[in-house]
Amino acid sequence: MQEWQRKKGLMRAPRYRTVLEPLEREILGNITAAVSEAIIARAQSAPRDELSELTGIPSAHKSAPADPALARLLPDFERAGDEEYEGDNSLLRSLHENDICRAKLENLQVVAEKVGPDGGVEINLTEEEAHSFLAGLNDLRLYLSADDSGGEDARAERESLVEWLGFNQDSLLTALTGG
Repeated sequence: MQEWQRKKGLMRAPRYRTVLEPLEREILGNITAAVSEAIIARAQSAPRDELSELTGIPSAHKSAPADPALARLLPDFERAGDEEYEGDNSLLRSLHENDICRAKLENLQVVAEKVGPDGGVEINLTEEEAHSFLAGLNDLRLYLSADDSGGEDARAERESLVEWLGFNQDSLLTALTGG
């Protein structure tokens, strides 16, 4: 992967560009699809309740995901033992988890569109897309770094992938901040 570059034209907003190797594009697309599917499955498995059906306000899960990787993406709002703990995590989660999932899926959709089956090895982003792409990369790193399944080889491969995503994320952030 080439480092992200900021390209500014005379009459248009800056754009951000990089070129991936074909294998990098394929891996990034596959990871994005897998994480998106996990978030969608979580949202679709939310229990229905009478209040949400009466009011039209969607309800979500009341407890954190059992899967450690999803729990990294959807942590509790507050933890027991925090100094200012006064809330009810289950209520906060049921009210906000769907919105959080939607936002994460929108960010991952930008990544998927840029590297998906119709995407190419050259990626060009507007500034708004770059922010979504950056958030999507962050979610991919969080998800992969929490997964501890598989043998030593699988963990080493995952760690390399998390490092590559970190380089990608750092490079895009540097281009965004003009550094």
